[in-house]
Amino acid sequence: MRMPSEGELTFLFEGDEPQLHQFIENHRETLERQRFVLADELAIEKQIPIVFAYVYSVIVDWGEFDDEIVRLFGERLQDESVEVTTTDKGLDVTYNGQLHPIALTFSGKDRYITIRGFQELIRDKYEIRLFEDSYWSDTHEFLILPKQQWEELDTRYPARNREIFRIIDDTLDFP
Repeated sequence: MRMPSEGELTFLFEGDEPQLHQFIENHRETLERQRFVLADELAIEKQIPIVFAYVYSVIVDWGEFDDEIVRLFGERLQDESVEVTTTDKGLDVTYNGQLHPIALTFSGKDRYITIRGFQELIRDKYEIRLFEDSYWSDTHEFLILPKQQWEELDTRYPARNREIFRIIDDTLDFP
């Protein structure tokens, strides 16, 4: 799977209604496959992140299997190799040929233990952030981008970036 282009990231932060309709047209197949329906009653600045997330997010349900979370994030990484195996202690994740264990508690807290553990493995090149609007749901949406792109977005759109995304820290979990 590909990552968003620079132009699409600019759209996310600066987009208007005509650009929203063009984005929808450009990604019609993906949106139709996911049975996306645009909520017209929302303001454009709320609609854009929702549509963008449908196209580029990794969706994690609170009950998702942890190995599946790693597999989903791994699919988003370009030119990276990710394999995962479930063990009696948690997960063994092989990232670019190196084995990394992620210890799990085998409880509901494991979803974010897995996400934080995977983020730790990729932190030199990539960062994962939560779409803020998905936080109060039982299904969280994440965007994974090269670290340099996040730094550029933080500099270029500091306030809007904090409105759209939440940084994954040690306290983040499903509410």
